[in-house]
Parts: sequence; structure tokens; C-alpha cells
Amino acid sequence: MADSYAPTCTRPFSVAARGENIHLLQAETFDVLVIGGGITGVSVARDAALRGFRTALVEKGDFGEGTSSRSSRLIHGGLRYLENYQLGLVFQCCNERRVMRKIAPRLVRPLPFLYPLYRGQKPAPWKLRAGLTLYDALGLFQNVQRHRWLDAAETSRREPLLGGRGLLGAARFYDAQVDDARLTMRVARAAHQAGAVVASYAQVTALLMGDGRIQGVAVRDRIGGTEFEVRARVVVNATGVWVDQVRRQDAHYKGATVRPTKGIHLVIPRDRLPTQHAVAFDSPRDGRHIFLIPWGEHALVGTTDTDYEGDLERPAASREDVDYLLEALAHIFPGARLGTDDVISTFAGLRPLLYAEGGTYALSREHQISTSPSGLLTVAGGKLTTARLMAEEIVDQVERRLGEEFGVHAAHPCRTREPLPGEERAWAAAAVSDQAAHAHLLDTYGADAAWVMAYSEENPALAERIIPELPYLMAEALYAIQHEMALTLNDVLIRRTHVIYESRDGGLGRALAVAAEIAPRLGWDAAAVERQVADYREQVRMTQSWKEDSL
Repeated sequence: MADSYAPTCTRPFSVAARGENIHLLQAETFDVLVIGGGITGVSVARDAALRGFRTALVEKGDFGEGTSSRSSRLIHGGLRYLENYQLGLVFQCCNERRVMRKIAPRLVRPLPFLYPLYRGQKPAPWKLRAGLTLYDALGLFQNVQRHRWLDAAETSRREPLLGGRGLLGAARFYDAQVDDARLTMRVARAAHQAGAVVASYAQVTALLMGDGRIQGVAVRDRIGGTEFEVRARVVVNATGVWVDQVRRQDAHYKGATVRPTKGIHLVIPRDRLPTQHAVAFDSPRDGRHIFLIPWGEHALVGTTDTDYEGDLERPAASREDVDYLLEALAHIFPGARLGTDDVISTFAGLRPLLYAEGGTYALSREHQISTSPSGLLTVAGGKLTTARLMAEEIVDQVERRLGEEFGVHAAHPCRTREPLPGEERAWAAAAVSDQAAHAHLLDTYGADAAWVMAYSEENPALAERIIPELPYLMAEALYAIQHEMALTLNDVLIRRTHVIYESRDGGLGRALAVAAEIAPRLGWDAAAVERQVADYREQVRMTQSWKEDSL
């Protein structure tokens, strides 16, 4: 495996760097400007910067604030796509799963799955085994292990909750798990380290035209309140479910490209579903694949797939969504006797599926890259697993255009198969007395855990947990501001940590304390702190809004 590249930019990925970048965005003309700070956009920025192009990225909110922090947290080969004979997509996904495990081994970790089969259920065991053999083959037999078939007795021994009720056995195979929000932030940080000028909370308000071509964008700084222009030779629209909102500003817009569908997840205490594997199973209502995914002391259950026509900024689970997943859980795990009281929280995301007629379940997760006559380069569709590949294809097109139209050439070939910086594992001596928190820091931050530990040593108050039952330390809030470009309380408690999802009150009881701790670093007065807590309270309400449907 190639050595990690030497950073071009050694400034911390901090609030201060973001302020400097706002000035740089106004002062330069860039080779490529990326609109969108989800996993696709930050991957494009990293690739372009590594090739030596002068690169900028603007994002209207936080990195990964949309779909890229609300997924099933899987890097997977797409086993279910075999049902629709999408062999090319499965091959791409399996290949990218292998690449991501190499370039981000601390963040992307192997996860064993079971797919149980029961008498009278489709597919037949032989057909499932044949499909998994094909799945192994499309992964070039380079997954953690090849699939195995477990008989009913072995399945029950490994996972007692799956036993009985006509169990025939289960297929065991591997995919991978990832903290989607943290991966997105780490790729954004890697783009910054490679020299890209990156700014969150910088909203594009218009496309700038000249000689019939898009030559940049108008931007509003949502933190500082200023408005300015950013000039670039090539503009890339990588805004996920918002791609058509950007495209509508182009005179050549000819109709929607993306059809949003909503997927929701339940967060349930792990002791209520104590499985050692992730479990893939089918909804008894419509046959849709559903995952139960172990996640630390919790389990994630999802997902749904329904057309969405609401506010793109505010997707939320409905009572119907929650009942659908609880019904599926009751079918596969009847002994668990789960109910609504077991749901700690929910989260909802929107998939940017390519527009097509018919049911959403059959829509493709493939991606499409198009160029407007005005020069706007748009990527639509795709998924977390294939974001790096999508970025490579996009920057290949950017490279050709820069060479042909402007005489600007890449200094390097694509280098995104090299490890992300900071992905090395750390084996530090205990610097905090809380051993569970110490293990969490090493898993989450790798060698950078030393920074968090240092903050804890300097100020004992920062060594306290944000929430007593969760491993997150107050020091992580400070680290998020100074090393992860967090700018709001939401950034800290939703995406740099997952306090909002893993605590029954969403962390509201401690929100004010966290806001007060980071306020001096962000220049907040008392009124600003109150606004931050109010904004966070609204986000917590959305994770619980499904309960309001039954009132």
C-alpha cells in the first residue's frame, strides 16, 4: 500500500482556517470549484487537489449535514442489487469496499452479516448460496472471508434470537461498517491538507455567467453574513438531493435529474437486540431488505424507502415509518418483544436517486455525470460506497476540460487510492482514567487522540463525559472546533459525536454546558448560546417527531 501523501497545507482544519479560506475564496481564480460538502463533494475536492489543481469547495451547511450523515453507516457490496441483475454496480461496490478498507482501515471496518432463511421464504437456500458465490466472485474473492452456509443448529448457536420458527439456516458473509459523518469530515480535512480551500456554511446563491459559460458562483457566508463571488474555470455541482436546485439557476435547465426518497433508521439499545452479527432480513409487508446493525452499545435498524416531496432540509421519521420497522423486527425477532418504548431515537436521510418512473424500490443507485452547455458539471445519484470512484470519474472529466479549454494540466495522476492521512491506529498509554472513554478516543481519532487527551489533562473539566452513559468527553467538543472545523452546537453533538441519537433526551440536558464551553472559541455571546441551544432543541425534536403522529 502506498505511503500517505505529505500534506500541502499544514494549518489545522479549524474555525480559524475557515475564516482565512473565506478571504482566499474571494482573492483567487480556481481551476475547479466544488459545490457541496457531502461525501461526493469532499471526495471530488480531495481528488482534484491531489492532482495539483487549485481547488475550492463551498458547502451551505456542515460537512455531511445531509444524506452523508444519515445513512445505514455501511460500505457494502450491494448484495440486493443482484436481484435486479445490476452486476456492474455490484462489481463497483465490491471493488470500492476493498479500496476503502485499505485507505481508511480505522474508519471502515469489516462487519459479519447473517442472512437467515425460514421455511416457505424466498429465495430458496440454493439460490441464496448461488447469489453469494457470485457476490464473492464480483469481489474477486478478496473480501475478509468467503461466504459460508450455516445450518439451523449453527445459526441458533451463534444467534439464539434467530432460532426456531422453521429456520433452515443462514448465509454468513462480510461487508463493512463506517461512521458516515466522520468519514465525510475526514475526507474534507484530507482535501484541506492537500491544498483545497474549503469552507462550510458558505451558501451558493447564484451561478455567475460570462460569454455564455459559468465562471463561478455568488456565495453568502452564513456565519459572517457577507456576500462575495468565487471565480473558477470549472464548477462541479455535487449537492446530492439538491442538485436540481443548483441546476435550476442554469439557463439550460431542462427538468429534474434526481428523485429523493426517504430512508429512516431506529436506534435501539443493544441489550434489547444482543446479536453478534449484523442481520439482513426481509420485511413481511413488502419484501424490502432491512438491516439490523450493531453499533457500540446500540443497534441501528433500517431502512425504509418512500417517495419524498417535503422540505429537503427537514426529513424526519413518521409513526408509519417506525411501525413498519418494528413490524419487521417482530417478525424476525419475536422473542425480543420490542415496542415503541425501545426506540431511543430516529434519523432520516434522503437518497439522491436518478429520476425514473415507477416504484422507488427498483430505482438504481448508479450515478450519472452530465455537463450543461454552460459548462456546469453535475453528478447525480450514487451512494456512500462509491463516492471515491465517482470523484475519480468527475475529476477525470475536469482534467480533460482544463487541459483542452485552458491549457491547465494535472501535476499528478489520481491518488485517492492512497491512505487518508490520520488513519493510522494509535496505541497510546492511558491518559484519561476513564478506560471506556480512552478506548473510544483511540478508535475514533487514532493518533489524534493525543490532542483530546492533552485537552483533558490541561483542564480536568474537559475529562468529564458529555453524557454519563456515553463515552464522549467534553474535550471532544473543543477538539471539534480546533481540528474538525465544527462551527455550531449541532456540528458537535450530531456529527462530530452522535450524542443526539444515542441519548434518550438527545443530550438536551447537557447542550447548554457544551455550548458554553465552546462559546469563547466561536465568539458567541449569551444570546448566541441561547440560539444555538434552541437550534439544537429543534433537531432533537425531529428525532422524536414520530411520537407526535400518535398524539
